[in-house]
Amino acid sequence: MPNTICHVEIAATDLKKAEGFYGKLFDWKLKPSDSPGYTMFETGKEPGGGLTRVDQVKPGEGVMIYVMVDDVDQILTKVKELGGEIAKGKTEIPNIGWFGLFSDLEGNIIGVFQGK
Repeated sequence: MPNTICHVEIAATDLKKAEGFYGKLFDWKLKPSDSPGYTMFETGKEPGGGLTRVDQVKPGEGVMIYVMVDDVDQILTKVKELGGEIAKGKTEIPNIGWFGLFSDLEGNIIGVFQGK
């Protein structure tokens, strides 16, 4: 369903410690990702998410949401029209889909995701 939150990322300096913490705290199911420095988590309900090494995100991106969209390119174009900035253009996640990141008018980084 488009325009709903579909993914949450939590940045961590020590991925293994974060996995243990969130896994035990919330009983989340954790599984390695094909991307180095990234661990997926399942909460039992949508949205799920991932733990990402801090060196893979910019300062201020400690927790980030992703919104499911029909067309990443279309949304990123609209972001620019509305005065926002593109933080990362459309990027493929092999066999999964595409994502992009933008900065809103207050500087918050938000992700958009389009599945294959």
